[in-house]
Parts: sequence; C-alpha cells; structure tokens
Amino acid sequence: MVYPLGGLICNDVHMLREAILAVLAHRPMTGYEIARNFDQVLSHFWHASHQQIYRELARLNGDGCVVFRAVARPGKPEKKVYSLTRAGRAQLRQWVATPTDPPQPRYDLLLKLLAGLLVNKSAIRQEIARVRGKTSAYLEQLRSMHRQCLKQSLETGYDYALYLALRRGLLMVEAQSAWLDEVNRFLSTGELSWHPAHNAARRGRLIGKR
Repeated sequence: MVYPLGGLICNDVHMLREAILAVLAHRPMTGYEIARNFDQVLSHFWHASHQQIYRELARLNGDGCVVFRAVARPGKPEKKVYSLTRAGRAQLRQWVATPTDPPQPRYDLLLKLLAGLLVNKSAIRQEIARVRGKTSAYLEQLRSMHRQCLKQSLETGYDYALYLALRRGLLMVEAQSAWLDEVNRFLSTGELSWHPAHNAARRGRLIGKR
C-alpha cells in the first residue's frame, strides 16, 4: 500500500539510519527493495538517494544493527536480504521514545511574501498564482490517493502509520490551499480574511475617495 504524506519532505541524513531501521522493522528487504520503498512509499515525506541508503546499510551492518543473508539467483549475482537484529530493534525502540520537536513553520514563501509586499508586488502575485496552481494539483493527487486507500484494508502497523501520514499530508495541503486563497484575495482586493477592522477601515477609505 502506498500513502504519501504531502507535507514537507525531509532529507536529514542524521535520521536516515532510523528511517532504514523502521523500513526493515516492517519486513526483511534487499537493498534494492529498501531504495524502492523510499522512492515509491516514503518519497513524499522522506528523501534519500540510493547511494546514501547503501552507504548507511553498510554502517548498520558494521554496527550490528542489521544482518544480511545471501540469496542465490540463477544466472544472476547473489542478492543480500537485510533484516533487523535485536540490537537494531532495541536502537529503534529507544529512538521512538526520544522527544520530538514541534514542526517548524519556516517556509521561504513567507519571506518572499514579506519582501514582495515591500518591493515587488507584481512578482509576488505571479509567484502566489504559480504556487496555488501546483498546490491545487497536488491536493487533487492526495485526495485521489485517499479515495483509493479507503477502498483497501489496513492490516499492519506499517499500513496504519502510512495512512495516518497521508491524513496529515492531506490536512496540511488543504490548509496551505486555503491560506493561498486568502493571500490571493488580499493581493487582488486588499481585503484580509478574518480581519473585519481592517476591511471596514479600507472600505471607509475607498468611500472617502469618491
């Protein structure tokens, strides 16, 4: 089952170790299957190159957190199937128990909005329109994925976690879309959502100019 998150993509190599351990906690996999899992399942919220994954697998194996067994294939090189060791599972359990910082609201579009309203309103209007279009398309993709997921059964903790990740992503992108609509309205009309005092004062100024 494939569920995207739809939020910010993280590529923190410091937690690639834990990401690989979490994937292997689901089931044993080859290096290729792990990389494919990152590409097709985790890519919406965690990114790592194949080179980074294989390098980290070698470290985990050297640290005794994963082991592999060689599986012969007729006419092909042996493949390595990796699995968690007790030490790897214990390390993953310990990491899950450590505190997680709240999400950070840092977003370069907010800084562009600040700068654009001060020095280049035309450019920020174009940028907001561009981002609105991309966000709308991504939101439809997530909603389509969500409809498909509702037709499937959830059987494992892996399935539950990825579905909940999809729900988080869907809610985040819906909120982003609503915010972009508000920004576009302000740039187009000068009115601010949920700010009646500003809007009343603005209308008063417009009436006074007539």
